[in-house]
Amino acid sequence: MLSILRQPTFLLFFLGNIISLVGFGFNLIAISWLVLSETGSEFALGKIMASATIPGLFISFFTGYIIDKTNRKWLMVILDAFRIVVILSFLAILQYNEFQIFYLYPVVFFMGIGNSLFWSTSQAFTQEIVSKKDYFNANKLLSASYQIGSILGASIGGFIVHLYDPFVALWINVLTYLISGILISFAPFKEGVTKEKSKSILKSFLRGFTYLKERFDIAVLSTTTILSDVAIWGSMSVLTISISIEIFDKGAWGYGLLDGLYGIGAFISILIIGFLTERLSRKVVLQLCYFFGFICLYFAYIMPNIYIASIFFFFLGININSSRVITRTILMENIDNRIMGRVQTVLGIYSRLMVVMSSLLTGYIIEHISIGAAVIFTCFHFLTALVGISLVGVIWSRSREYLSKVEA
Repeated sequence: MLSILRQPTFLLFFLGNIISLVGFGFNLIAISWLVLSETGSEFALGKIMASATIPGLFISFFTGYIIDKTNRKWLMVILDAFRIVVILSFLAILQYNEFQIFYLYPVVFFMGIGNSLFWSTSQAFTQEIVSKKDYFNANKLLSASYQIGSILGASIGGFIVHLYDPFVALWINVLTYLISGILISFAPFKEGVTKEKSKSILKSFLRGFTYLKERFDIAVLSTTTILSDVAIWGSMSVLTISISIEIFDKGAWGYGLLDGLYGIGAFISILIIGFLTERLSRKVVLQLCYFFGFICLYFAYIMPNIYIASIFFFFLGININSSRVITRTILMENIDNRIMGRVQTVLGIYSRLMVVMSSLLTGYIIEHISIGAAVIFTCFHFLTALVGISLVGVIWSRSREYLSKVEA
């Protein structure tokens, strides 16, 4: 697995991605804390998180076209610079004006555009710079970069906000995007993929939609398993900090503990996922991941203190990240790189729409019903993914080849 890191292009991209994600972790906890300290409303936090996702939903119509028509390396560098400008603009405004909650809406809107394009580009770029036989290992390492970033961003960010204030965390966020852009810009890269010609953005979008219509097994697999990611990026972006504050009364550092342990578990998963997939089929591993994802989240909620709850977040990270590595590998194996961006466009629109609905509903449920009801709602995401992977393996015969596969 580590042999891929000998490739300078992948290594510099890998390191840049980690640094960028550390910054995202700082940004997420800073914004969350600003909202809750100013309003005390989980529904307000849900609206802010939805606002961060909505621009990604609209720009998704253009994402595939942009990714498949541009140099992906330089696109990521530009996006790092764009996110720096957004945060610095917000901090500059606060030099002359007292903080108001409505200042955050344009910030999260434009950050949502930058994050959406960066993450989609990074996946297509990975597929472009590694060989097909290395997809599984590349996905494990790329997933590791997400988790290292999550661990450092959430845990250190939580303590920075607790010890100082959210604005210090945002200044560190600026620094991380600067370092990320520099590292990726030095990655040696020459485009080697002959990109499929498309006459218009509409035709580009329809090409991705047509592919998923032709490969309905991949469409069903994607739209159901994506819900486990929706639970993390949507529902739990509101739920985790609410559990820390309202159930355990631990504030920002408690959020950092829960999210940090989740990240450590997700990182550990890359060390054991290979062991599991060498002995069990992908389908069985995915079914186990989604089932235990449901169990871990529910038990974390009913634990008597945050330290025991964080252990269940650790195991939640193992399960959800293991499933993410497998499903991304399946998509890379079955989708030609020339149209990967356009297929991601369709899936991105769906996933972001679900994230918007999930974060809004979670905030509303917490505020108007209970945190327990929001936990059950989030668990439903994992159960849907479990049902989806089970159905795909039964209904479509060609899915049996990639779901029954045991990694060599």
